[in-house]
Amino acid sequence: MIQVDCSSPSFWEGLSTLGICKYEIRFPMSSSRGEINLSSGYLSDEDFFIPEAGFSFRGASRGMVYASVKNASLYFVSENRELAIVLEPKLASSRRQLYFITGTFCEKNMTEDFERISVKTPTLCPCCRDAADLRTVRMAQNPLTTILARTINEEIAVTISMSSRDGTLVSSHAPINLLKKGDFLVSEGQSYSMEVDMNHLYAFRLVQAELDGEVHQLLLLFNTHGENFCEISAKSSEVGELWRSVLNCERSSYTAAGYDDDHV
Repeated sequence: MIQVDCSSPSFWEGLSTLGICKYEIRFPMSSSRGEINLSSGYLSDEDFFIPEAGFSFRGASRGMVYASVKNASLYFVSENRELAIVLEPKLASSRRQLYFITGTFCEKNMTEDFERISVKTPTLCPCCRDAADLRTVRMAQNPLTTILARTINEEIAVTISMSSRDGTLVSSHAPINLLKKGDFLVSEGQSYSMEVDMNHLYAFRLVQAELDGEVHQLLLLFNTHGENFCEISAKSSEVGELWRSVLNCERSSYTAAGYDDDHV
């Protein structure tokens, strides 16, 4: 494992030469996996953007970057530890370019037993811990599970927005399968998957907003600290009644579930 000096703009410019990569992007309460094309990536001040992928990494050059020569991968963690990224180039030529970049910007070699710094998650008080355990046990009955399952049945594509202080990822998602992975609800698509930590999914709010001239439903997900950490949106004409009916039916059994007719 190598620690990489990411303070130079040249390092971030070099990432665009890696082309298509497998990725995992982790936020404190959600994450995403899929493929990402780095060719449009660029650094502006200290922030890194990949416009075609709907991704922004705030304060990127102040974070930490590690490279694994064995696995031909890069691991990024933000300064506030609210965003982490794993990148693995798909092509052999891109992996050779990765070795060149990491060799050029190598800061120091790490020991064999080095453990990568992970993303921080919010703390849960004892009473919230009990409720979180119940949410994970009853994941199949959660309104989010029901909404995504019905979205699969209707073959509806949605837009997923995940965010923290350190970055944002906005992606189109056509779910085809749901599964439980530990405490996470996983929604799988053909080339993209999203995961939500059900320990921290405390409340919902359903609002309307006009996007690109069409009215959309935005399902806002909140944690126990009242922070909106994820949004799922789709055209009102496709999901409006569907999502409202789920939240109305579940309101009595799920804390703070509901909707708001006001535009945001």
